[in-house]
Amino acid sequence: MPSFLFACGFSYRLTAIGRLRRFGPAATYRRFAWRSVGLILVSLMMYGFGTEFRSYSEMTPENLHGFLFKLLKANLWEVLAIIGAAQLLIMPVIAAGARVRAVAAAALALAHLVLSDSFNFDFVYGRPNWMDESWGIAGSSAWDGGVFGLLSWGAMMLAGTLAHDAVAGAPGGRSTSRLLGWGVAAMGLGYALSCLSMLYDGESTTSRGHIAASPVRPPLERLDGRPARSLLAEPPFVQPPPPGHRPHNYWMMNKKVVSLPFILFATGFASALYGVFVLACDPGGRGIGLFRTLGQNALATYVLHRMVETQVHSLVPKDSPLGWCLVGLALFSAITYLFVRYLETQKIHLRL
Repeated sequence: MPSFLFACGFSYRLTAIGRLRRFGPAATYRRFAWRSVGLILVSLMMYGFGTEFRSYSEMTPENLHGFLFKLLKANLWEVLAIIGAAQLLIMPVIAAGARVRAVAAAALALAHLVLSDSFNFDFVYGRPNWMDESWGIAGSSAWDGGVFGLLSWGAMMLAGTLAHDAVAGAPGGRSTSRLLGWGVAAMGLGYALSCLSMLYDGESTTSRGHIAASPVRPPLERLDGRPARSLLAEPPFVQPPPPGHRPHNYWMMNKKVVSLPFILFATGFASALYGVFVLACDPGGRGIGLFRTLGQNALATYVLHRMVETQVHSLVPKDSPLGWCLVGLALFSAITYLFVRYLETQKIHLRL
């Protein structure tokens, strides 16, 4: 998902430059606004409202209030809706220079950090906070950052626009070195910040479940007397210890909150990986058919993969051994690819 947002930022910048030259600002931004709303509606129809009214008598003002605010807080935010809303969020700077977009990305990420300290960490985890109280939906949690996670996702999308500039404005070798260099630097910074999560090891969370007492402001007093080696967090892609040993906090690579360490590492990973593909494919004009098929019809792929996933998943119970899980994954991938490949041969592409 993070790399999906990164790629969407790349294509957003590419499309914006072309459309602004051909159609001008008014038509271009109107098109982007409708496209964003369309993505949100497609997402909503695919995943639903997250709840239902079993009878008309349940549709009271109080229940409708809870329904709308829970939709805004959490139930709306699947990946297509996040892409659509993030596009709207960064639209004012999509045509601006690289420096403006870099500053905007940093501002969005820092704003998310400030809001997380104020209320958003507890807001996402369903812990008591003033925002939930003002909305009247205390106790409900969110995922993928909820509504305020759009700040972090917008920052990642802006990073994708900068990757576009790096590739468009430099020869292959130079663009690759930029993408790899930026990627390694961002991953390193994300990992370094995640080491702050080590300060929470052994903290008691009796009154807060699995949440740290101060999840955003790390207990720096615990630095005293600790060897530097003990402050190194687990490498990325390695599962951290259970919450009983290290309570949930902002400084973990936390996709539920979309924390700063997570977004930095994920952005760096996407940039470096893209640099590898540029190096592998661009110099000789090589292409990989699988990626062409899926990439040129990304929205159709997304819609179809959801339907295929639902059906194949019914054949792979949660307690399946690894071998059967891999069989299910292969079946899912093959069926999805065959559907999208057929659309490609018929020159059918789903666009918004």
